[in-house]
Amino acid sequence: MSVFINSQQKQGCLKRGDRFLLGIYEDTHCLTNLSTTPRDMLAAAWLLEQGGRLSQVSDYINIRLAPQQRDLLEALLGEARIEAVNERSVLIMAASLEQFVSGLGVLTLHLLELEDCDLALSIVKMENQVHLIARSRRSDLNLLDLFAPLEVRGHRGAVTMTFKNLSPAALYARVMELLRQRLPKGQVAGDIMSAPVKTVFEEAPIAEAHRLLLRYGHTGFPVVNQLQAVIGIVSRRDIEKAMRHNLGQAPVRNYMTRNVVTADVLASLGEVTRIIVQNNIGRVPVLDRGRLVGIITRSDLLKQIYGAGVASSHKSLFSSGDYRLAKPAANLTDLINSRLPQRIQGILMLLGQIAQQDGFMVYAVGGFVRDLLLGLPNFDLDIAVEDNAIKFARKLAAATGGKLVAHEEMGTATLTLTDGFQIDFATARTEFYQFPAATPEVEQTTIKHDLYRRDFTINTLAFALNSSRFGEFLDFFSGYKDLQAGLIRVLYNLSFVEDPTRILRAIRFACRYGFRLEEDTRILLDRALADDMLAKTPAARLGRELRQMFMEPNVPALLKMARELGVLPRLIPGLEWSRELERQIIAAARISQWSKEQSIFPQGWLLYPLLLLKEAPREAWAESLEQLGLRGSKEQQLVCQVAEELEHLSRALQNEDLSPGGIFDLLQPQPTLALLALLAANPGEARLRSAVLLYLEKLADLEIAIDGNDLLRLGVEAGPRIGRILKAVHRAKLDGRVQTQEEELALADRLHKEGE
Repeated sequence: MSVFINSQQKQGCLKRGDRFLLGIYEDTHCLTNLSTTPRDMLAAAWLLEQGGRLSQVSDYINIRLAPQQRDLLEALLGEARIEAVNERSVLIMAASLEQFVSGLGVLTLHLLELEDCDLALSIVKMENQVHLIARSRRSDLNLLDLFAPLEVRGHRGAVTMTFKNLSPAALYARVMELLRQRLPKGQVAGDIMSAPVKTVFEEAPIAEAHRLLLRYGHTGFPVVNQLQAVIGIVSRRDIEKAMRHNLGQAPVRNYMTRNVVTADVLASLGEVTRIIVQNNIGRVPVLDRGRLVGIITRSDLLKQIYGAGVASSHKSLFSSGDYRLAKPAANLTDLINSRLPQRIQGILMLLGQIAQQDGFMVYAVGGFVRDLLLGLPNFDLDIAVEDNAIKFARKLAAATGGKLVAHEEMGTATLTLTDGFQIDFATARTEFYQFPAATPEVEQTTIKHDLYRRDFTINTLAFALNSSRFGEFLDFFSGYKDLQAGLIRVLYNLSFVEDPTRILRAIRFACRYGFRLEEDTRILLDRALADDMLAKTPAARLGRELRQMFMEPNVPALLKMARELGVLPRLIPGLEWSRELERQIIAAARISQWSKEQSIFPQGWLLYPLLLLKEAPREAWAESLEQLGLRGSKEQQLVCQVAEELEHLSRALQNEDLSPGGIFDLLQPQPTLALLALLAANPGEARLRSAVLLYLEKLADLEIAIDGNDLLRLGVEAGPRIGRILKAVHRAKLDGRVQTQEEELALADRLHKEGE
């Protein structure tokens, strides 16, 4: 696409610029595919300069499915299956339609993302042509090379081709042949196992096993007999407990786990993952024809899965390549004029004029200034006022006609302008904490002291708004230097003690910007955790921070960092983290975004506390609900209800004999959150996901054309019998036994005559 555009630039003939722009965005998945090139971006930029409209792209990219596309989706789901080819998971879908329906590429990509396979293929006959669509998000797969013999078009992650003289069956056979011959083999257990394996003899004393643990740093050993056959596993935890009970001379066989779970050397990584997760074990011995040849730990799997390429939701929201870090200057006026919308510029100027006239000193502070310097969009305007912020905000409210909400005890106020834009005001203050995690006592002060009370240096940046000093840059604590270095740094050593919620904010900012914790800050954070400062923090305050974390676009990355730092176990007692839970969290990120785009459920973030809660002991739920950001009984009851029913619903939807009517009966009473939770909690379960998507896309809104008046005309007496007949007709329509209004009336008449 970009090559063609470049060849046409000199001719100036891009009258279809919007369509070209849409093509680039669709082919590159909105410029996020790993195969996106600088040339794609340059072509998109050139099209925008020529008058291309992103609004048109947005209208088409996010458009809801048309009825024909829903039919196509249903047909694809009905024939979808996952096949293993060369140790890879391949989602294969087929359909046949009488007329052409657009959007096959988008549907294939969405189903690929929902099923989390290596590769998705759609073979669809429409009119007199057979269409092949292939999509993959795996960085090690090049679909152009893979399907080169078919002369496909596209790029490494997305290809397409249309065939006129080839049947769907023949194309499927050819595609499968190519996959078996050319699809790079997925890795197996033997590729990632550690070898040779350190073992311990069954008669060895516990003290010897303990010495080996300390020497090699392992978390456990396979136990072997005289024939070198694996007869058990002994873990670090069991060995250390035995040592504490003075059992150092007891033989290892007395305290080993005897039911050894093993993996074959040729098992796929998916199979190894299932073995470790389903059995909740930290390591699995690898056997070759019954002989011990290696061992795989959870760490080995995580390194392999995430080492080469990390899922986008596991990455920082931004990276250094997204920043346009401005050079420091004594005055930021030029930066304000070049990077902020005129509407915001006007508000800042008005603030400065009122402050100058009435003798206030007013500053823009915090994240607004930080992101202005980074070149990132952030129009959450925070204003610090030396003197009385509420008094100043009232003057601005009078000048603009906005609505003011003031909090006298804290010296803060929020002004909502007539167009809905909000400005937060705070009196410049310093804070005093009477004890760790206490609510602070505040005292009016200067802007420098106000900035010193903040959480991290990157949030201490400010600029003056008064007309006489407009744009004057304030950086008392080297916040700009830390922006350059990509560091999260606290301002003083007791920062995490006085406000332990800053531990959660440090994680949020580090993952959002791709920054790292400064060395001393990391030490102070670890010390605060060791001193159990989070336990001293009111649950409501922790809940506010976690709620904000769950609303970030990259929650899997946040939770991963929180787990690695040891924060999650202190927030959710007894939480059992597993690779399966990690996959569910990643799936939840995709499903939450999907539900938002499709206007299905605005609170998709509730999936995260729900998935975490279900992995905690039932008795710990009550104390965890508020800490997980769930406000009020309504949210808490909803999440608990879904968490309790999730396993039962998942099992029920796996029934091979379940009809569409049965799917409707199961899912119709459920809240929308339960439907999304089913998708998130069962990644890779094709039958279950097909059932849920069928319900969401078709069954939930399926109505019959007849009503009670029609039944009265058939001679049915008014009463409960009318409702029963209508329900039976609706069930028949769900199961596809009636289609038209005439068929519905005929069925209703037959039911009436048969005495229903």
